[in-house]
Amino acid sequence: MKLEKLLTPQPNKIPDLAWVTGKVHQILLQDKERFYVVSIDDGKKTTIVRFGDPYSGVSDKLSADNPMYSLIEKAFFENLDVEVAFRDFGFDPQAGIERIIIDRVSVLH
Repeated sequence: MKLEKLLTPQPNKIPDLAWVTGKVHQILLQDKERFYVVSIDDGKKTTIVRFGDPYSGVSDKLSADNPMYSLIEKAFFENLDVEVAFRDFGFDPQAGIERIIIDRVSVLH
């Protein structure tokens, strides 16, 4: 395990798992800031979820071989529904949005 992950403060309790199902209408990748977000529209509202560690809330470098990103990208380009489980770690003042971290992804046909 990397030293920086060991030194990162861990939440007292891991946030509960929540779900959103809908169409991916935006993928935003800011590599220098390690800020990788996906906007999912469920027909009533848009949920912005991001890649990171779903147990600590820490953003991590997104690699090209990330299977969750591959599924989300496929759903985006093929206009498929995606079901995303996430954990909400609260407001992130630096980003100006909630720190909602992707835990798992399912693509629906």
